[in-house]
Amino acid sequence: MSKIIIALYILATSSALVLIKLGSKTGALVHFVDSKVRFNFDLYNLSGVALYGISFLLYVYLISKYDLGYIIPLTTAFVYTLIFIASFFIFKEAFTIPKVIGIIFIIIGLAFLNLKK
Repeated sequence: MSKIIIALYILATSSALVLIKLGSKTGALVHFVDSKVRFNFDLYNLSGVALYGISFLLYVYLISKYDLGYIIPLTTAFVYTLIFIASFFIFKEAFTIPKVIGIIFIIIGLAFLNLKK
């Protein structure tokens, strides 16, 4: 069950970021006009914010059940990796050598964090 919650958190967070990025093509989510706050909500932004809310609840659950030194690096590494892949396919961002090396270091770091004493 815990692996499912971790996977749901990673998917919700990554999907929320992608959706908010897609929604930002029409402008920032929040901006100021004549000293007033204006919101730019479309289906992408609303879906992204909703998924962020879900991911926050899952995050609170996960940090209550696991050591912070374990769960935060684990989930962050997977979120970074998924965002890296999604950015390439959805937003046509480039795979650069520094980005690829960074992802490799993240994966190596995860392996070290999960070594048994």
